[in-house]
Amino acid sequence: MSENQNREIEAREKAEVLTEDTRPGLLFKPDVDILEDPEAFMILADLPGASEESVDIHLEKGILTLDARVADPGGDSRPRYAEYREGGYHREFRVSDEIDAASVSARMRDGVLELRLPKSAESRPRRIEVAAA
Repeated sequence: MSENQNREIEAREKAEVLTEDTRPGLLFKPDVDILEDPEAFMILADLPGASEESVDIHLEKGILTLDARVADPGGDSRPRYAEYREGGYHREFRVSDEIDAASVSARMRDGVLELRLPKSAESRPRRIEVAAA
């Protein structure tokens, strides 16, 4: 069993982004998983409380930027006790030229953003057949 599988389950606080920003409120760095298959990379980002309308994704000069804003769920009422702190999300990734930027796609499902970054045809592995002489 790996060390990660052996650990007890424990609560974890959201990590704040520690850079200066001109946006009001707290800014959090969402947890992500990055997967790879022969055709593409997949980034799964946890964005609880964010809707697809609040997510902003840009890919420019090899930098993939992810921003999302969480609306105040309480409206005019204020909670007497809350463990969940509201704020926005921000994350940046440096991507290589292997990515087909024109084919990047995204979708939200159950608070998880799924970004699919297809590899360019030149960077995909291919099998080369050997012909008989």
